[in-house]
Amino acid sequence: MKIALIAPMDPRTGISNYSETLALELLNKGQKVDIVSPENSQNSRLTSMDKMKHVKPENYHVEDYDVTHFQLANSPLHEFQFHMLYDHKNDLINNSSIITTVHDARNFDLFDLKCTKCIKTGLNLPKSLLTYPYDVVDRGFQRVSNGLIFHNNSALEEYQTRYNLSNKILNRILHPAYRIPGINDYTHENSSLIKTMLAPGYISPYKGQDILIRAAANVDMDFKLIFMGKILDMGYGEYLKDLVEEHGLENKVEFLGFVTEEEFISNIDNAEVILVPRLSSPWLNTKPLYRVRKLMGLDILINQSTSGVLTKALASGKPVICSENQGFMDYIDNSRGIMCRDDEKSWSEAIKYILENPNKVKDMSNNSRKFADDILCPSKIAEDHIEFYKKFQ
Repeated sequence: MKIALIAPMDPRTGISNYSETLALELLNKGQKVDIVSPENSQNSRLTSMDKMKHVKPENYHVEDYDVTHFQLANSPLHEFQFHMLYDHKNDLINNSSIITTVHDARNFDLFDLKCTKCIKTGLNLPKSLLTYPYDVVDRGFQRVSNGLIFHNNSALEEYQTRYNLSNKILNRILHPAYRIPGINDYTHENSSLIKTMLAPGYISPYKGQDILIRAAANVDMDFKLIFMGKILDMGYGEYLKDLVEEHGLENKVEFLGFVTEEEFISNIDNAEVILVPRLSSPWLNTKPLYRVRKLMGLDILINQSTSGVLTKALASGKPVICSENQGFMDYIDNSRGIMCRDDEKSWSEAIKYILENPNKVKDMSNNSRKFADDILCPSKIAEDHIEFYKKFQ
């Protein structure tokens, strides 16, 4: 089977890690895989694979592949896929083997599109004129896709209910757990005496790091809260730093910024627990565009996502403290972590529980690793993809 896997292949988006892992496992299983992206992947394992071919979007042709698999997520890095829909609309619509993984269940909406070509594409693709701002991207990919993949049951059900897609094949395939794509080892030992609460991922008001900072201020114990990721909005970044100073947490809170994949894994290894928030910062209420989006119901569009950071934490054998996000419920229960309400008290209590119960943390760590190995194994999940691909042959 010859497969076109279409994804940004950019380290700034976790979808590229997902796609790299899937591509490697598909190759290992004897499939032919081309990576279609605007820039060649910098992943050394991918570039060293003799059978792996990188194809620029302008050189992609639908008829060259048995299956075309788009990877759709909430990021401007994915706009090139929208351009491909515009450039190949008729060929894609007339092909019966187009699949899209809907990583977020509700994707970036009309307000997130900065590109006039994307806006034009979105408005022209839907069959119906009754398209809301948050439907533009989704309906575009629905129009060309014969099958849709989701990472959790809640996302699949929410999407099916919203669009009534009786003519599409929908399937849940879990997000694989991996450390560095294709590599899973657990040899690193925590060498730090200070227990670390690590929150990896973009620093964004839609993740609510300020709520975590306030939660940390309520915990009078010896630990460190570390944020690891790029700050998307400098205004929000300055607000977080002011908050740290206001609570006197300069020695307790650290911002690492964007790090390499190796540094990412090393910091996870050295953490006591991984924090995965999906919280809306009160800071957003000062932003006029957010208030408009909230009036239109767009403020809830991130509540169905599954996190690659979360599955990496499980692969590394770490407990997870996360939001009660419906997209996380297929991955986390009380044997592997703690799910928190959307308030600082709940997060404070969870942090205290982890610090006060080292034996429970050890049990959670073992359970996380076992769940990753048994259920989220990248090889097994690649097999699930192959079985789904076969439905369209």
